[in-house]
Amino acid sequence: MRGLPPLQALLLLIVLAVLSFAGSHYIGMNEAQSQPRPLPNASAEGHTVEAEIEFIFSSPPVSFTLTQPSVTGGEDTILLQTSDPQENPSYETVELVSHQPTTYWLDVVWPEDAIQGAHHFVQIYISPNHGARQEFSFFSTAKGMNETFEYSNGDHHHE
Repeated sequence: MRGLPPLQALLLLIVLAVLSFAGSHYIGMNEAQSQPRPLPNASAEGHTVEAEIEFIFSSPPVSFTLTQPSVTGGEDTILLQTSDPQENPSYETVELVSHQPTTYWLDVVWPEDAIQGAHHFVQIYISPNHGARQEFSFFSTAKGMNETFEYSNGDHHHE
């Protein structure tokens, strides 16, 4: 009787492995029969929403750039490129991809590294014409900051 529970456990593991393989194969077959999905951002070309972006910096930067990286291996799209911004906070209006989450790159350069024990920071408030307002915050001790964030205006209907 003592050897039976380990044997039952082994048999249960084998049955679960076979069922999970069969289940994943079945699910994979259903995906293959469905319509192919477009590449990210491929269907969103031409679907943009205007948005106001507010940048609040811990101290005035030398420059900042907001880029939408290419998903197809082509040129990245520079949405904003500002040298020596005169205002803090800084307000800009850009066209952002709508209907799906999209990756953006933010590059900020300050005149020097943050003093010891302190950080440079930037807060970003994105307010689209259609969709929910979102906020992002990034911190750095170095004078150069390179951050990636994913934004979606929350408007996921298809036209």
